[in-house]
Amino acid sequence: MAISAPVGIKAAFIEAVRTKSGLVAVAMLVFLVLVAILVPLLAPYNVVQEWSDPTNWQNNPKYAAPEWSEVFVGKHLSKTILMPYNGEPGGFDKVRVPVQSGGQNYTFIVLKKSFDYEYDNFPSELKMWMNLTFGTTSPLIQVYWERPDNQSVFLFESAPTGAVNATLNTPTITYPISNPSQGALGGDPSKDVYWNVVDWMISQNVTNRSQIDSIYTNDGTIFAKPPRPQQLLLAKLDPSMLYASTAQVLKGTYTLRIVITGFSSIDDANARAVVYGTVYGLAGTDDQRHDLLIGLMWGAPVALAFGLAGGLASVLIQMVLGAVSGWYGGAIDEFIQRTADFYLIIPTLPILILIGLLYRPHIVTILAILIVLGLVGATTKVIRSIVLSVKEEQFIEAARSYGASRSRILFRYILPRVMPYTFALIALTVPAFIFLEASLSFLGLGDPILPTWGSTLGRAFDNGALFYGQWWWVVFPIAGIVFTAVAFALLGYAFDKVLNPRLREQ
Repeated sequence: MAISAPVGIKAAFIEAVRTKSGLVAVAMLVFLVLVAILVPLLAPYNVVQEWSDPTNWQNNPKYAAPEWSEVFVGKHLSKTILMPYNGEPGGFDKVRVPVQSGGQNYTFIVLKKSFDYEYDNFPSELKMWMNLTFGTTSPLIQVYWERPDNQSVFLFESAPTGAVNATLNTPTITYPISNPSQGALGGDPSKDVYWNVVDWMISQNVTNRSQIDSIYTNDGTIFAKPPRPQQLLLAKLDPSMLYASTAQVLKGTYTLRIVITGFSSIDDANARAVVYGTVYGLAGTDDQRHDLLIGLMWGAPVALAFGLAGGLASVLIQMVLGAVSGWYGGAIDEFIQRTADFYLIIPTLPILILIGLLYRPHIVTILAILIVLGLVGATTKVIRSIVLSVKEEQFIEAARSYGASRSRILFRYILPRVMPYTFALIALTVPAFIFLEASLSFLGLGDPILPTWGSTLGRAFDNGALFYGQWWWVVFPIAGIVFTAVAFALLGYAFDKVLNPRLREQ
């Protein structure tokens, strides 16, 4: 004997939640909603304005794995060490001495910052920034690296070009001590740093010029791969430091020392530096130094809002049109059904790709386009078939007998009866909207401002993340998309099990 389906939204929802799949779905959706609600507190960033601005993320390393991944490596992997400007907590120590000699004013400035390095691997990058104030003559900047083995290494010297007004500071000057994208032979001053370090190694009898030249003329095997400047500066002083595969970390206290010689009494300088690690946060970073955890967390409300808004709007519109089609019949039914047939053959994704290429629309515009392209469709036909069955039931005949108008019967009796089925269809439609948005963002045609799971995946693909072993960049956004889709799919299955007589018999 078939078990009758519950009548009414409340009864259907309560019974659906009591099923195993319904309980799991509700738990997953509650988690997603909590993340969406708490994300402004857990990650208080104005993401729309800051996500695309690289200056907001310049203290983070590139391509850094999650910090907890060191558990599987068995090593204490390097974390980012910040050396702030003078005057900030933990910043550089500064000594400034004005001197007058032979009628000429000079200013000597020394900036120093020490830090402990106790990690088992080398940092990924070294970078320094300076703010300068000077008169008509550029100051001379000399940078030194002091090691735990009492060795002092001259890194580079620089004299910024161009005079500035004495009351103004120069723009912040960036000095990439190491260039992670181009290796030891990267752009200035990375190249100067490397060869100055080579000269230091030669002076310490670790190597000679012919051996260094042979490394660069080698066929590129891993054993001949030259280490980058940040590896040489933190490596033990022995022949093993010549190769990236054999260099060993020298643990201890390091000091970055900057000596500035100014040629006027108003010259001044300040600096900050970053020793970038190889691990960062709970979700790692990407090529733009973004903290992926923030992007993933902000991607949750974007995905939920997009999927729910699209699913609710399209299914409810199609529900009404399907009910009208089944209830009124005749020419109205024929027109709606033929329109639905036409909409079903429209290639939605190619149209969205074309619009994205031409206009790069905002995410709200994308949602509106999807709703327009889904005004009628499969849901219209499903609801029509349900209405054709419902309108033959006795309570409809009773309503007709006491003189209820056709529109009253439709909105007062038929639509509430099909509403539980509509919620099942909404739950199954939401993942489709989430996948569509992720697909567009993956192709680089979504909203260019918001951090979404699809755009994160797209950047990962463009940068060959999996090829270079940057699994976190791919796994976490995929997990977010799959988790959300499975939650709504389970909820749809729970509704289907409650409302489908064949499933209720099992």
